[in-house]
Amino acid sequence: MSDSAQQPSTGATADHSKKSGLRMPNAAWAWEHLRRNPDYQRDYRRARAGRQRPVHLSTGATLIRERRRWPDAEKWGLLTFSDPDQSALDADVFWSPSLLAGSLPVRLYPLKDEKSAVNSCHNEIVLSAIPTRRALLETVDGARHTLMRGQRFWVQLYCETPASLGDSGCVGLKINGAKYYKRRLDTADQLLSLYQSTGGKLSLIGRSKDTTRLTQGLIAYDIEQSGGTHRDIAMAIYGRDLIAKEWGSPGRYYEDWTRRLVNRVHSLVNSGYKEFLTKKTL
Repeated sequence: MSDSAQQPSTGATADHSKKSGLRMPNAAWAWEHLRRNPDYQRDYRRARAGRQRPVHLSTGATLIRERRRWPDAEKWGLLTFSDPDQSALDADVFWSPSLLAGSLPVRLYPLKDEKSAVNSCHNEIVLSAIPTRRALLETVDGARHTLMRGQRFWVQLYCETPASLGDSGCVGLKINGAKYYKRRLDTADQLLSLYQSTGGKLSLIGRSKDTTRLTQGLIAYDIEQSGGTHRDIAMAIYGRDLIAKEWGSPGRYYEDWTRRLVNRVHSLVNSGYKEFLTKKTL
């Protein structure tokens, strides 16, 4: 077992203050916790040899064509495996639409002509015209899943009966009164904003939330998995001088705080990460 497999890269947290919260979509938070799970890492390594290699399309998108189902990935809430060494900014993570409340069902159809990608009608969304990172997954049942995401947005679409087309196609939205329709409306709003912004910076949808404790939890987990103690965790977050002075004080505030933080992040890494998938997209 390689060290890189045991300890995933923590680039998603390394460049940020240890006291401030990252601003990421909830689907990204779910992945940041799942990829740290040792059992998931083990399942990924077992399946790695049998996976299809991604194909890089001329439009800039990445296409994955799976020839089989992956039950060991599905039990984690995924359609297929993603590399746990890659952060949410780099990995192509396809959550099961049955778990990701904001996963948006769409209708895909071919462009009318070659100019449509540039001069499309206002009621027509052309995926290849959106200048952002885009990954496509074709599952063994014939469905097409499309992932577009960045640091502050996560759009996952799926079409159960896509037309025979590449990445240059149009999208028709399908929203009804089914379960999670409000979450799907969030994703539709996100998709439209992304398309209209022509790749510009997107703001988070909804009120900004304080994710400081989530960020600190990931830091704590990584330190612990590297052999660090609870005191090491407290020093990384609160500073060496303060912990040197307060650690072991009668109130045991920092000891108790660190213990609760570690317990919480272990819960999220083990299975609690799925709770992020039912929340507001951002």
